[in-house]
Amino acid sequence: MKTIRFCTLVIITHFILLAGVLDAAETQPTKTLRVAILDAPPALIPSDSGNHSGFLVDFLEEIAERENWRIQWLYLKWPEIINTAKRAELDLIPFVAYSRQRAEFLDYNSISYITGWGQVYIHPDEELLENIFDFEGKTIAVVKDEIYAIQFANLCAQFDIICHLKEVQDYKSAFALLDKRLVDGAVSGNLVGYSFEKRFNIERTPIVFNPSKVLFASPKGKNADVLQTIDNYLDEWKDNPSSPYYEINERWLGKDNTNTFLPTWLLYSLIGLLGLLIITGLVVLILRKQIRKKTADLADKTDQIKQIINLVPHMIYATNANGEVILANRYAANFFGLSQKEFDDINIEQLKKQIPEASKLFEDEEYLLRKDAVAVDKQLKVKASNHKTTYLNISKVPFVGRYSRVPAVVTVGVDITESKEFEQQIQHMAQHDSLTGLPNRLLLNDRINQSLALSLRHHHNGAVLFIDLDFFKNINDSMGHMTGDKLLVEVAKRLEDNVRSGDTVARLGGDEFIIQLSELSDNPEDAEEDAVTVAKKLLQTLSKGFRINGQSLHVTASIGIVVYPRDADSHELIMQRADTAMYHAKAKGRNGYAIFKSDMEAVIMRRQTLENDLHKAVYNNEFFLLYQPQINGTDSNLLGVEALIRWNHPEQGIISPLEFIPIAEENGTIVDIGNWVLEKACQQIKFWIDEYGSSPVISVNLSAIQLIHGNLVETISNLLDSTKIPAELLELEVTETLIIYEEKRSIELLKALKKIGVRISIDDFGTGYSSLNHLKKLPLDKLKIDRTFVNDIPGDPDSETIVKTIIRMSQDLGLEVTAEGVETEEQLEFLKEERCPQFQGYYFDKPLSPMVIQDKYLEKK
Repeated sequence: MKTIRFCTLVIITHFILLAGVLDAAETQPTKTLRVAILDAPPALIPSDSGNHSGFLVDFLEEIAERENWRIQWLYLKWPEIINTAKRAELDLIPFVAYSRQRAEFLDYNSISYITGWGQVYIHPDEELLENIFDFEGKTIAVVKDEIYAIQFANLCAQFDIICHLKEVQDYKSAFALLDKRLVDGAVSGNLVGYSFEKRFNIERTPIVFNPSKVLFASPKGKNADVLQTIDNYLDEWKDNPSSPYYEINERWLGKDNTNTFLPTWLLYSLIGLLGLLIITGLVVLILRKQIRKKTADLADKTDQIKQIINLVPHMIYATNANGEVILANRYAANFFGLSQKEFDDINIEQLKKQIPEASKLFEDEEYLLRKDAVAVDKQLKVKASNHKTTYLNISKVPFVGRYSRVPAVVTVGVDITESKEFEQQIQHMAQHDSLTGLPNRLLLNDRINQSLALSLRHHHNGAVLFIDLDFFKNINDSMGHMTGDKLLVEVAKRLEDNVRSGDTVARLGGDEFIIQLSELSDNPEDAEEDAVTVAKKLLQTLSKGFRINGQSLHVTASIGIVVYPRDADSHELIMQRADTAMYHAKAKGRNGYAIFKSDMEAVIMRRQTLENDLHKAVYNNEFFLLYQPQINGTDSNLLGVEALIRWNHPEQGIISPLEFIPIAEENGTIVDIGNWVLEKACQQIKFWIDEYGSSPVISVNLSAIQLIHGNLVETISNLLDSTKIPAELLELEVTETLIIYEEKRSIELLKALKKIGVRISIDDFGTGYSSLNHLKKLPLDKLKIDRTFVNDIPGDPDSETIVKTIIRMSQDLGLEVTAEGVETEEQLEFLKEERCPQFQGYYFDKPLSPMVIQDKYLEKK
């Protein structure tokens, strides 16, 4: 009695809750839902009059009445439904199965209305298709983008079955084609198929697949509340045999079908069992078909075995003691370039002639025909009939048949080419640079060790060239890493093109390359000479310039050379000392090479010390400026001065800029140092104007790093504003090679600087690659003839010609010209005869302190 009272209480509670839900529905506003409908009886049956029917139509309208929904049915073909849903132009799709692909643009409810599965149909007059393999070469009608069409295509692909899918817009079209025998079969869901069996002359096959839940879906993120409401009703009504859910199903599916709904756990179990039964059925049907075709004749049995092993994606063949090939599957036939019929009358010797390299496949046959033989497993690299290299894992076993007493050997070859190539690719990636494809540090070290061992054993020498590109970071920063990467690839190609095939070109990373030269002379001096020859050749080929993304780029390199085992006897020491020599080459001015000497290590230690101290030097006021006068050739008056920085190291005394400037450029401190020089030069101009009423022009040298990172325009503008000095009293000197190196960026930057009024001059002119046309693009005021040419005049015809050409060219361009490095009266007279107007050099004055400049050249106002 307690149980009865409890159940009564539960029923009354349900009625109260349902009444509350209905009251709430009456009070809530009407919600319009655009719901897709397609011709999929008995779930969905569209009508031209708009009176649609079907068990899902009744189910949704039952909910709509309670929830105050107004359903707007949209009659669409299935592919149209998918595309409309992607555009979010409908709110709900009934009768839809879940898939991961659809879940990217659809949300689903959780509780399945019913479970269906894929069903294959044929025409009754056609031969029955019993398993999936019978569809080979057949044409099957499917509804485009429908879930069972997709699953059927995947099933065929899984079993490597080639069939032709005829895509249509709806189920009716698919079954109409089958009825007219225009296709060999049709695929649909089981419930839809059952409904169309009465309308078309079609017949079910025993082939079913992929049980699926029937769900509701809506566009992603649009109607989660609608899907949850549907789940609420399904959850409540499925637990109540007298609910609308069971009434609707009995009306459309019959009482028997209505009572077949099972608990969820059991339904999933049955779905899994159905999947196993399908797979088992397929296997059973294949075996049954094979058994049915067998005869007592041995030839028929052999033919049947061939059909089975043809499904195996590996080489299978058998040979006997008579040298005959008694069995070969399709893979083996393709490998040897023969048809399977051609194998019926072929022997081992003929196969060897067909593919000579295939002899490896038969080299164990004689052993395996012995009574004491055991199976052989090995890996072979052979070439197939198409000349493609193939890697095979070969397993050979001796075999004696039941009816034939002739010993035989069965061979199974598994194609491992893909995994082998992948393994080789992984190994290559581990040992090679991903950008250039050159060997990396790991492979380089191995080759150096091998070469070093051979050198010690056979008493010959090798060499390592450590190559570092000069100022490569500027290219990355100014033109982007993609341009920099392309330049590195082109550099790698040039390096490879200029060494022997047995030598190694490697990339350590960034802009560092290594060339390892093996088996050089047994005389260390001769080996050194060979290495120097290669270094010179590489410097020459790199200096020719590169064309990257339509731009002309020039790059130089610094090369360190180590001869082993003379200079080092381990790969660690070889690399370390080659690196030391390379830094020595950079310290000498770059674009050159240096051979390792023992005293270089002390130089590198000093370099490291200076590099660390440079970071503190600006803030500790350790720098000071000297000024070298620039003299007017007409009246010997002072025209300007060049600011030259010096470093007064607290421990090591005065350090030349030739030593610390390259270090500052390498570690980036040159920007702070350069800004300090600009600031002090502007302050000096202001001081001289305030004290003497005027100031000579002060020239300041700019570094390549300043052009890239220095924010020069803003820095100089702020200095001019703060000191209130005339902009034309500040002259900026840039090297010719720097302008060529950073042509586009340089022109834009120099024009911006020129716009604020400062003067621009090219220092060390004549050492680069400028053309007259190139100079016309630059906003220049002055050219400075490099001291190397002045040093050789008069007397050297080449230098004389260059100096004369620069003077005339500057006159033609309307530019001032200054000769640097004038030290003798003979040089001065030659320059004056060529009408050079300005001079700078020790003949007039060495770099002087500001006080000496004031006392010697300036007068108090």
